[in-house]
Amino acid sequence: MALEAKEIREAGLDPVAILLSLASRHRLAPEERDILAWAARAASPAQWEAVAGETLFRWTAGVLCHHLRSAGVEPPRKLQEEYRRVAMRAVQDEAELRRLAPPLREAGVEVLLIKGAALKGLIYPNPGLRPADDSDWVVHSPGDWEEACRVLAREGYQGAEGEGGAAWERGESVVELHRNVLGDERVLARLPAADEAETDAAVWARSHPSPLGPPFRVPAPGDHLIILCTHLMKHNFEPGIWFTDIEGLLLSEPGLDWEAVLSRARAWGLARPLAYALRSLGLLGEGRFGAPALALPPGVRAALAEMRPSFLERLLLSLAHTRLSGEKEEWERPPVGNLLWLSSRQGAGAKLALLREAAFPRHEVMAQIYPGYRPALRGWYLLRRGADLLRLALRLAARLGRRS
Repeated sequence: MALEAKEIREAGLDPVAILLSLASRHRLAPEERDILAWAARAASPAQWEAVAGETLFRWTAGVLCHHLRSAGVEPPRKLQEEYRRVAMRAVQDEAELRRLAPPLREAGVEVLLIKGAALKGLIYPNPGLRPADDSDWVVHSPGDWEEACRVLAREGYQGAEGEGGAAWERGESVVELHRNVLGDERVLARLPAADEAETDAAVWARSHPSPLGPPFRVPAPGDHLIILCTHLMKHNFEPGIWFTDIEGLLLSEPGLDWEAVLSRARAWGLARPLAYALRSLGLLGEGRFGAPALALPPGVRAALAEMRPSFLERLLLSLAHTRLSGEKEEWERPPVGNLLWLSSRQGAGAKLALLREAAFPRHEVMAQIYPGYRPALRGWYLLRRGADLLRLALRLAARLGRRS
C-alpha cells in the first residue's frame, strides 16, 4: 500500500532522501513509484539541483530519469540529457565490441567481460541506464594478454601512458585489460594466500557466452556477484550504480545457489566484502527505506549477518558519504576501502604488511596511480605518495573533528 505524503513526512523522509534512495534501485514496486512521484513534485528547484548533481556523481542519473518517467513525472533536463548521453555511449561501445570481435577470434583470444561491460546487455532493459567510461576485459594468460594488446594496437588503440599496459584508448573507447577475474590487480595483494590460477580457471569454466557472441564471455551470476561486491568495497559501499548492478543481477537470477556463493566467497577470502555490500543494500538489516524487496535464504542471511563491522570499520564507513573538493577524481570520496581489508588479516604483522602495500604499492600499481611512473624513480614517487596520503589524512581528521 502506497504511503501518503503525511506518513512520509512523519517518517522523517524528505524529498531529496527519497529521490536519492530510489535512484540506485534497479526496479521499483508500484507503491515505490507513487512515493517517488510525490517526492518529485514536492522537491524545490534547489533540492532538484542537489539531486541532479549527486546522481550524476553516483552514475544513477539515467536510472532516476527512467524511474521518473515510469512514475508519470517529467524528469529535469539534466537527467534527460544524461540519459541520452549514456544511451548514445552504450550504443557506440557495443558497436565497438562487435567490431573488435572478428580480429580477436582470429587471434584465438577469449575475453571475459566483467562489471558494466557484461551487465549492459544482460540486466538493463535499455542503453540509457548503465553508464561506463571503459570496458573491463579479463584475459586467460600472458600469451592472451600479448595477443590482445597486438589486436588493439592494429585496430587503432594506443596504450595509455602510466597504466602498465592495461589501458588502451581509441577516441572515446577505452579498454581496461585485467589478468585476474576480480578485475583489480590491487585486490590480490590484499587477500589471504590463495591459488589464483585455480580460482581463475574455475570462474572461466563456469562462465557463459555473452549476448555479443564469441569471443566474449561473462561470469556465471554467482561469481559475478562476488566480483561486484568486491568492487563495491573500492567505492566504500556507497550507494550508486553498483547497487543497481547487484540488485539487477539478483533479480535476474531468482534461483541463485547462495550456498555455493558463500562457499566461494569464503574460499577466496571475500566473505566480508560480500556481507558488507549486501548489508549496505539493506538485505541484512530491518526495514530500511528504499531497500530492495529481495529475500536471502535464512541460513545464508544469518551467516552474513554475523560479519558485523568493527568499530574501526564503522568509523571508516561513516566517511563514505564525505566528498573532498579539490582532490583528484578517485579521491573525491575518501579511499577508505583499502583499510577495510584489515579485518581479513590475522595478526599485527599481517595488518602492517597490508597497510604498507596499500600505501606504497608495487610497480604496476604505482604506474596506474601516477602517469609517468618509472621504477628507477620509485624513491621520488614514494615521497610524493607519502605527501598525498598525509594531506588526505589531515583533511579527513579535520572532517571527523568537526563532526565530533
